[in-house]
Amino acid sequence: MLKLSRINLINLKSKLILCVIFGVFLLSLSDNLYFFVDGEVGIWQYHCIRSTMIVGLLLLTAKMANINLIPKEFKRVFLRSVFNTLAIFCHFAGLSFLSVAEAGAGLFTAPIFVLMISWIFFSEKFSLLKLIAVILGTLGVGVLLQPDFKQLNFLLLFPVLAGFFYGLAVVTTKNWCSNESTLCLTTCYYFSFGLIGFIMTTAFHLISPETTYTETAKYFFVGWKPVDFNFLYWLLIQAILNVTAISLIIFAYQKIEASFLSIYEYFFLIFAAFWGWLLWSQTLELLKWIGIFLIIIAGLIISKNKKST
Repeated sequence: MLKLSRINLINLKSKLILCVIFGVFLLSLSDNLYFFVDGEVGIWQYHCIRSTMIVGLLLLTAKMANINLIPKEFKRVFLRSVFNTLAIFCHFAGLSFLSVAEAGAGLFTAPIFVLMISWIFFSEKFSLLKLIAVILGTLGVGVLLQPDFKQLNFLLLFPVLAGFFYGLAVVTTKNWCSNESTLCLTTCYYFSFGLIGFIMTTAFHLISPETTYTETAKYFFVGWKPVDFNFLYWLLIQAILNVTAISLIIFAYQKIEASFLSIYEYFFLIFAAFWGWLLWSQTLELLKWIGIFLIIIAGLIISKNKKST
């Protein structure tokens, strides 16, 4: 009986691991499909329309599953949504000049920021091993982005800021929103992203800023533009992929401890590089692969030693 129970547990874990891996596989594909519509509209309009589609699918899912999406702590959920929104905006801003694997590596610096934020604001212990992980992760970011300090480009901050804000979202999720349903948090996040996208697109449409940044970051300062069927088609595909991927990952995290599964999310970087090569003939230099793996190693060290804090 004990042996049978152990076999069942192993089978369950294997299925949950596959859920996470397939989830990040779909997310990496979704991010690469962004390049089919890159440049057609500003980044704010893109996320406004995409988030509206995703929220619609999530509302339909909640209705079918009879799940209440009203948050218990509105202010805290709102703040978490803002952090997540800023993280994903910075991630997609990075896609304007980086591959999905490179921009995605920025998001995966989040464990480093989670560690630092938890240490500063929540007095969690900071071991020597975790200090080494922070140094490795920082080195990995430097190797990956290879900044030219003679010609500083503020655009290079986007991938790192994505990791920072995502780290804030993770910390607030753990400390403030543990009693909220995952579907509620996800829906609130995409709703806030869509709302901010609508506000910013409308603002830039009315103001029409003429600055030196409109050329270097024109995706940021763009108002409303007409869209065609092709644009809406690719966004709908992305929305379906995102909802499916998130549902798989949420299902897995509801069944077993997060520290066990979070390691497998790093497959995103490998899959992102694969889709970039298959769809867009993007290849990464050896040095950039080294940077990605340094970030992965740092994240694994931190994830495997969460129980020591």
